[in-house]
Amino acid sequence: MKQRFLDKDWWKNTTGATAGTIIGIILTFGTTFYIENRNKAEMARKTVMITLHNLDSAIDTMEMLLQELQRRDSLFTRVCSLMPDKYEQMGNDSLILFVNTFGSHRMNITDNTAESIFSNSFEVWQYLDDEKVIGRIGNCYSILHACYEQYNKIQNLRMDAFRAYWHQYPPTDYPNPKEAFLALIQRNDVRYVLSVHNTVVRLLERTYGIMHRLNERNKQVLGIPQEELDEIGNLLEQNSYDLSGKESK
Repeated sequence: MKQRFLDKDWWKNTTGATAGTIIGIILTFGTTFYIENRNKAEMARKTVMITLHNLDSAIDTMEMLLQELQRRDSLFTRVCSLMPDKYEQMGNDSLILFVNTFGSHRMNITDNTAESIFSNSFEVWQYLDDEKVIGRIGNCYSILHACYEQYNKIQNLRMDAFRAYWHQYPPTDYPNPKEAFLALIQRNDVRYVLSVHNTVVRLLERTYGIMHRLNERNKQVLGIPQEELDEIGNLLEQNSYDLSGKESK
């Protein structure tokens, strides 16, 4: 009996087993690839949501700061309109208010975590197939930084002028509000702040409006309702920590 070099049954079984193994490998890696991609897409979407919420919060904060500047600017404008010989029409309370407002101080804390994650996440850029969305988010952060730069600049100028005024003679040491007011407003550094304050406010109003419209456009294009972003904010607040180090409930 001749020995057959190829056993048809063996070859058929071997081929079937090999094909099954190959299909199994394809399904395993294909499923893993699908799950990884799906997880990346989900994580990318969450990153985008957190980024938009972060922009919402930052824009709201800038709006609050802008409103504060607008109120201060209204007072400064009125005082300047009454100088040099009509300022006494304001009365002592208004003169004291001007001195206190000029010397008021605010500490701002900014969190750039969401911006950093978005800027360095390639998966997020893959998920956002609309490059205009990425561009608008980038522009929002650029405008936000420009707004803070202008805001901090005018605040620092004002505080530097007030510190120099205080170090020369504290307002409480003057015999009356009129003398304290005149000593402040007649300083050249104070007059410079008053001269540029309104210009900065107008600039911030325009740039804030552009940033707000870009952010709202992104939410519209991505179909993300405000309620969903607000819910993310609630979840983030629930996981935050207070200054005592205890987890908030």
